[in-house]
Amino acid sequence: MVIKFFIYALFAFSLGIYFIPLSENNNINEQKDVPLITFNDSTMYTLNEETTTKIVKAKKASRFKTHDIMYQGEFILKANDKKVKNATDFINADVIIKKEDNYTFIKDVKFRRDDFITLNTQELYYNDKTQIATNTVPFNGTYYKHYLRGKNLYLDLQKEIMKSKNSHFEIETTK
Repeated sequence: MVIKFFIYALFAFSLGIYFIPLSENNNINEQKDVPLITFNDSTMYTLNEETTTKIVKAKKASRFKTHDIMYQGEFILKANDKKVKNATDFINADVIIKKEDNYTFIKDVKFRRDDFITLNTQELYYNDKTQIATNTVPFNGTYYKHYLRGKNLYLDLQKEIMKSKNSHFEIETTK
């Protein structure tokens, strides 16, 4: 009698366990976003028929399947300035994310064109094809010896157009 009760209890327990859904560990099947290759203290040059058009330096650069991430990076771009011959743009940031032709510069972003334009902000979006830089956070900087600050920057490096919202310019005048 006790053995028969034990067998029925074991059967009922087994049947109950069979119908209780178990959460499967899908993490095994999910692939994590792992870098395909990683470089330390890297430098990349972009060349055309005439000259070097872009130099990218980074303390650490990782290439993923759909994007690249660089840490403590610097871009050096040949600028098309009508007033200054051989002008050069410098963009530094703690983190740079590249997806296709779009770059996102994050944390301590510094833009500089030679010694007459500087911009400091916490984010900057840059399209390499259109050469347009934008942001949505406050920025400050200088244009020659004039101070500027604002929000929502729009900077067209080809047409040399700069716009922003809530702008404030302090123009130094000599007497």
